[in-house]
Amino acid sequence: MASFLVALCAAVLAASIPTATKSRLKATYTGLALSLAQKELEAIRTRGYPNVSGDQLASLGLLDSATPVSANTFSFTNVDQPLFDSPSRVLPNGQGFVTIEQADLDLRRVVVTVQWTENGRQRSLSLGTLVANL
Repeated sequence: MASFLVALCAAVLAASIPTATKSRLKATYTGLALSLAQKELEAIRTRGYPNVSGDQLASLGLLDSATPVSANTFSFTNVDQPLFDSPSRVLPNGQGFVTIEQADLDLRRVVVTVQWTENGRQRSLSLGTLVANL
């Protein structure tokens, strides 16, 4: 009876390891993407309203180029430390994007999106904020 219980517990444990590994990997990637998005968003927000444009953020090194990859959306490679803040280095097939929109007369909406591939599926995380001209 004891051998049966030990074998049953071992089988249950062995069956749960792949699920636990996938869950841990998903949590790790989501945490890394969240950290990258927060750092980029804070770096942009601290520059203030006058600097929240593609041209200004590119000149400050927060965007790869002042040329958008699509309407109002720019790519970013790193925030301040290329080894630790690059979506392509930290996440599998990682990419970072910043969308800047004029929400109102003196208000700009900034959305940072980090994308990566996980188990063959495209995943993304987005954070946004408003920057006012005070």
